[in-house]
Amino acid sequence: MTFHQNHWQLQGSKVYNIAGDLRLTEQSGPQEFAAVLRELRTRIGALESLSEPERADLDRDLAQADPTADGDGTDTVEGDVVAGRLTRIAGRLRALGGTAAAAVELGGAVESLAHFAGQHL
Repeated sequence: MTFHQNHWQLQGSKVYNIAGDLRLTEQSGPQEFAAVLRELRTRIGALESLSEPERADLDRDLAQADPTADGDGTDTVEGDVVAGRLTRIAGRLRALGGTAAAAVELGGAVESLAHFAGQHL
């Protein structure tokens, strides 16, 4: 999966393709990031090929990667911390491999989100 979409511009800003219809730009803030994270949590929660305990564990870990989780809508977690958490989650999803092909794909999306967090949060 390509994270940085060369030559994609939106009002002078680079476009980051997280997963298909999920995109962020350089100007995207913590709220937009959190919205993409919530959508990925929903998609992972819908993976029937994962056990309920595994889905719940992944959801809990993804919730901890939300920089706006304190409720006031501001970025309270450093981007590098968020990126590290998301990178570990992406690795877990990819490790599921043959048992859940969709999980591997979502692992790539989570890793793309980690790259964005490391550069822009």
